[in-house]
Amino acid sequence: MAQYYLAVNGQQLGPFEVNQLIPNGMTRDTMVWTQGLPSWVQADSIPELASLFVAPAAPAYPPTPGPAPGPGYGGYQQQASYGAYQQPNASGFGVDKQKIDFFIMSNKDNFPVDKLPMIQQAMGRMDEGTFNNLTMLQFKSPMTALLLSIFCGSLGVDRFYLGDTGLGVGKLLTAGGCGIWAIIDWFKIQDATREKNFELISRYLP
Repeated sequence: MAQYYLAVNGQQLGPFEVNQLIPNGMTRDTMVWTQGLPSWVQADSIPELASLFVAPAAPAYPPTPGPAPGPGYGGYQQQASYGAYQQPNASGFGVDKQKIDFFIMSNKDNFPVDKLPMIQQAMGRMDEGTFNNLTMLQFKSPMTALLLSIFCGSLGVDRFYLGDTGLGVGKLLTAGGCGIWAIIDWFKIQDATREKNFELISRYLP
């Protein structure tokens, strides 16, 4: 039986059995993923899950017996192929999930942790060319920013590294706010770096 992951409030939850999805916050618009899908898709785009949102029809009143199914009655036939399951084609549409997972794993320390599911979902909607361009972006290193803040923070070098020229000049002219500002940045500079990286990548996300 298939198990699904949910993206709820910016967090990845799961895996869950089908009967556990709605109690754990799945709605029609919730993005889901399971083994075999190339990217995250809306829950109601998968027939197995869409049926969970269909209210049962009321029986006709008064009830009348219907004809018995004759030979060859096939019942409901589920559509054999479904668009959400299509693999990337030769024209380059769609990004292989393994490439997305590798990018997320390689850059997980460069972005706010609560933004990673959103980045992953957006990449699943990209074409191959856009994704390749995105992987060539140069992201700032939170660890490099921290080291610069510790050793050169009073000169504003950490803020210059992030492109915050105004803040860098302010720290330089005030000797890091007489040292106080420099110390505060020791604890804030890594988060500031991750936010800068997220601002950069957001320009390219669909």
